Amino acid sequence: MAVEADMTDVLRIAVVLLSTLLLGMTSFVAGAPRIAVGEPFPDLPFPSLDDGRPLSVAAYRGQKLVLHIFASW
Repeated sequence: MAVEADMTDVLRIAVVLLSTLLLGMTSFVAGAPRIAVGEPFPDLPFPSLDDGRPLSVAAYRGQKLVLHIFASW
């Protein structure tokens, strides 16, 4: 009887994990639009590190620009 209960728990956990994985995959696929190679980068505003004034990517058009974009999650 205990073995059947353990197998039921394992099956229940497997179903929950697979459901979570599938749900996560669908939200990842339907995420933000991607930028194709050769397509211009969108004009995103960002704060200056010096004084916090707003800058834009368009202000650097034709120049070399390094963006370090990261997320903490």
